Amino acid sequence: MPDSNDESVLRDQLTEDRCRLARRTAAVAGIFSLLVLLLMGWDYGRRTIKDPLESPEFKALKTQLAADPRNNELKKGIRDLDLQLRRAYFGQRSFTYTGAWLLLGGLALLLAASRAATTLRRKAPAPVPRGVPHDPAIEIARIGRWAVAALALAMVGLSVGLSQGFRSEIPRGEVTTASDGSPHPNPLPEGEGMKASGSPQPSPLPVLPERQAGEGMKIAAAVGTSPHPSPLPEGEGTREEYQQNWPRFRGPDGSGISSEKGILTTWDGAGGKGILWKTPVPLPGHNSPVIWGQRLFLTGASEKTRKVFGFDLANGKLLWQRDLPSTPESAAKPPKISEDTGYAASTTACDGHRVYAIFANGDVGGLDFQGNVVWARSLGIPQSSYGYATSLVTYKNLLLIQFDQGAPEDKLSKLLGLDSATGKTLWQTRRPVPNSWTSPIVAHVGNRDQLITAAEPWVIGYDLADGKEIWRANRLRQDVGPSPVFRNGVVYVVNQSPDLSAIRADGQGDVTKTHVLWAGEDNLPDICSPLATDEYVFLLNTGGTLTSYDAKSGKKLWEKDYEGQFKASPSLVGKYLYLITEEGKAYIVEPGPKDCREVSTAALGDPVTASPAFHAGRMYLRGAKNVYCIGAK
Repeated sequence: MPDSNDESVLRDQLTEDRCRLARRTAAVAGIFSLLVLLLMGWDYGRRTIKDPLESPEFKALKTQLAADPRNNELKKGIRDLDLQLRRAYFGQRSFTYTGAWLLLGGLALLLAASRAATTLRRKAPAPVPRGVPHDPAIEIARIGRWAVAALALAMVGLSVGLSQGFRSEIPRGEVTTASDGSPHPNPLPEGEGMKASGSPQPSPLPVLPERQAGEGMKIAAAVGTSPHPSPLPEGEGTREEYQQNWPRFRGPDGSGISSEKGILTTWDGAGGKGILWKTPVPLPGHNSPVIWGQRLFLTGASEKTRKVFGFDLANGKLLWQRDLPSTPESAAKPPKISEDTGYAASTTACDGHRVYAIFANGDVGGLDFQGNVVWARSLGIPQSSYGYATSLVTYKNLLLIQFDQGAPEDKLSKLLGLDSATGKTLWQTRRPVPNSWTSPIVAHVGNRDQLITAAEPWVIGYDLADGKEIWRANRLRQDVGPSPVFRNGVVYVVNQSPDLSAIRADGQGDVTKTHVLWAGEDNLPDICSPLATDEYVFLLNTGGTLTSYDAKSGKKLWEKDYEGQFKASPSLVGKYLYLITEEGKAYIVEPGPKDCREVSTAALGDPVTASPAFHAGRMYLRGAKNVYCIGAK
């Protein structure tokens, strides 16, 4: 039988070995965490500018290009430098993201090992008749625990601060100025699918009553034309009427596909060939034309002015321009925006009775076809890195607003369903996402319609009746710009990180592991939205690479490069794709299963960042200075 004293010695020795191991583990974890923190600090310190595209070399090349816009070698140099700067920037962001997780892991191990070492080291005092004597080890252990906790909190705070310091400063397109909006004044309470009666509302402007028909006559007479009557009675347009018009960004269903015939494949803006009319737009904006009946709608804005424009579709005459009223809050301080986004990036939406507009400061309103403001309200100035740019969607009696802003932890993003006749909130739903620049789409799935949205990291389908979430898929990363598209029961979403995803839209709950059909990784866009047909999915990235994927298998079929920078999303009319560069040059191409044939090229002579609209055999384009009607005389 072993002696009891020997057993005690062995137990003490084992405890001492474990304590020594725990101390060494804590030391290694502490050194590891310190090294990670130092590397993150070094990486932060060597970044001399927030926006890599503000580098002197890049600015110099842009200045040279402005003086010599036809220099192809210079354009290639700018594209190469742009790609190099973006890769470096997003590589640094990835380094910070990975470093933050490594630091948290190291700190967790440090705390666990320190606690184990403290527990193993402490020896219980021997009981004596006079009571338990004071044990200094207990006080030392208590102080040690608090010291370790304080150090851990400091390191976590510093790592989080560094990570927040690297929140996206440039989008993956050509954005040259990073910015942040001011805080949203009325965050939603916790919960999703909240009815308007159960949640606080932003302070709306007084709802303006419908004006009498006589007032519309006076306005029309002032611009020298007869008033255009509302093409529909009070209420929403039918599905057929939506298909006959161009009521939102990228057409009736947001796909960029038009069924029009007779669209020209060549024109010359400078010489006037194929240009039926062009009209100056009084204020700048990157939003696309919206068409209903004989009206074309655009918006424009500056730091202090926000206007909605109504044009005669037949001759391009500007019939009216109306200021959208603001609240004292939204007018007191302009939102911070990037030059490439501007104050009027969101495309309007129309339901056949009114046109609806939203601006970068959160002002939203509805106007009738004579330009009378029916209602207006403020949603609060959104927190957006580059400025708010999401376009509006109408559905039955609803105006749908994807109001993404801030960071996920700010809990500011929301989806709103407004009464299109009054602007009152019918329902609103919290969104677990940060600011984004995508526009939602309405998709008919099974026996009901859904609203599909995309923002980091979630693609989400919502019930249009009450705004409740139906399904979600974790498929997106970082700043998301391209909007989703829908075809044959499948939602296609893409961003420059991580991939192009095909997702079945008939799921419930989190469908990340069950409904993702395939993913593609080549030539991913950061601005241009995808285009999907029954057979193919087309991607066009900013640098000009057009890529075709098989819609069923996800296999990449081919890719082809085109000269220029692209911000307008691709459009499909019949068998031809229309690709329009930022300089205003258009490539009309015919895609096939193995290659893409160039049909023709055309030049507008005006920079283009907005996507085209198609109606009644004509194409409508917004340039930097004018809006154009392109068609055969």
